[in-house]
Amino acid sequence: MHTDPATDSQSAGRRTRLAWYSYDLGNTAVEFAIPLYLTTWIVRDLGVAAWIFGLATAISSWAIGLSGPYLGVRADEKRSRRQWFAGSAAVAAALLVSMAFLPRSGNTALIAIVVVAMTANYFFQLSSLIYNASMLTAASGQNVVSISSTGLAWSFLGGAVGVGIIELVISGRVIPGVSGRGYALVPAALFFIVCAVPGIYTDRLWQKKTDAMEIPRGSLHSRMKILWDESSRQYRAGWFLAGYFALNSAIQGLTLYLPLHVQTVTGLEGVRLLLAVGIVVVFSGVGAGVVARLRPDTRMVRRIILVGLTLLALNAFVFSVVSALPLVVLCASLHGLFSGALLPTVRGAFAQTFRSDYQALAFGLFGAVQRVSQGLGAALWPIAGAASESDAASWGILAMGVLALIGVPLFARWRFGKTEHH
Repeated sequence: MHTDPATDSQSAGRRTRLAWYSYDLGNTAVEFAIPLYLTTWIVRDLGVAAWIFGLATAISSWAIGLSGPYLGVRADEKRSRRQWFAGSAAVAAALLVSMAFLPRSGNTALIAIVVVAMTANYFFQLSSLIYNASMLTAASGQNVVSISSTGLAWSFLGGAVGVGIIELVISGRVIPGVSGRGYALVPAALFFIVCAVPGIYTDRLWQKKTDAMEIPRGSLHSRMKILWDESSRQYRAGWFLAGYFALNSAIQGLTLYLPLHVQTVTGLEGVRLLLAVGIVVVFSGVGAGVVARLRPDTRMVRRIILVGLTLLALNAFVFSVVSALPLVVLCASLHGLFSGALLPTVRGAFAQTFRSDYQALAFGLFGAVQRVSQGLGAALWPIAGAASESDAASWGILAMGVLALIGVPLFARWRFGKTEHH
């Protein structure tokens, strides 16, 4: 039977992209479960001091930020991204599931739960780092920013599905005797690992030992410096990461304050508050979907980032002062729309500033900035709130708007789509 090689190649490309999207579908279930269930369970239900859990979370994030670039270089040069991805996803899922069945009484048991939770978070974030390194392969000639945005749109959908599954399981109606927040990470982890499996077994996503690769000479740090200098010279990658630091601090910080601010200003509680936050998630998916449909070229990518970041900042300023419920919901929805468009655009753009064979190193550096900037967004809340004893969340949101504006001139210095050498 005759087959068209071009058609076969297109079908294989679609299957590869679907496998790559699958991980995005599953990982947000865990990302949503950590703040919505894990944090509350450990701090409120088990009685671990909030500052201890916060410090442990910061250490876990710093650990992946510091080690990510080095593990990325190893995965790139040893052509072992698939092994790192499969191993880190499996370890993360196993540790997340195990927490529900660990002893819970006594200080030693609580310390063990926190250590297991933070170790699981480390490997979960490592799997995401290696997953991002396959973005260019998944794109396979398609628009990279569009592929990144489609993946994030699936991610928001997966997060909503994951929370629904979690709520069903921890209600006790699925498995008799299994109820409460302590079991929330079990369905989230199982959903995550099931969605990671297609990527693990899709050969086209991963390097082959026979792939040609130009490895710079010198020590590990020398090689990393050569690669960084190359990217900085062509694309001004340093300005890009500085802009991303401001953008991610603003988005993550504002997202952190958003439920509290909505609750304080409108008085929404329980399911009504959850529905309000759910609207934000929906609009985030819409923002990512719009960018995916646009298939932006290099000029449009710059416009999306610079204009989108400006609009995000202006919306934050308005959000910090409005009190009428319709306006609060509108501003929250616009935050979801702008952040949903910005994050995958930035992710897809950065993938193109490094060599294709050093993508794990690239996203190791990207992840390092991501981890540190999340901490800044969280820290500015109490600092901004100190300016006013009342309505601290409003001041926190205002501070995020200022941070977003700072990112605009930083991104403006970034060069995208240029290849001139000096």
